Amino acid sequence: MVVVCERFEWSGSMSVLPPNAKGWSVEDVKQWAVEQVGIKAQHADKLVQQEIDGEELMGMTKEDLRSYDIPDGPARKLMRAIEGLGGGGSSSVAAPGRSGGVLPVVS
Repeated sequence: MVVVCERFEWSGSMSVLPPNAKGWSVEDVKQWAVEQVGIKAQHADKLVQQEIDGEELMGMTKEDLRSYDIPDGPARKLMRAIEGLGGGGSSSVAAPGRSGGVLPVVS
């Protein structure tokens, strides 16, 4: 039996992000949010609309995310991941031993 695949499209970029999250572009942040954190593109698009780059991402709070109409579940996922990068607003504490820009494994 022979199976022929005529066309395969991949819409995701799966490109490697710069190692320092503070240097991420708005599109890098969206890619990270969708591919690494696992939130829906429609929620990540709200970060793009607000022009959130890596530097701004690192200072985000859950309240910021909620003000962009990102639902509580994805907002919590994003905050855990931001904290894993060594960021988060003044109410957040970075995990010990983590340096900014290290991509966390989010499950």
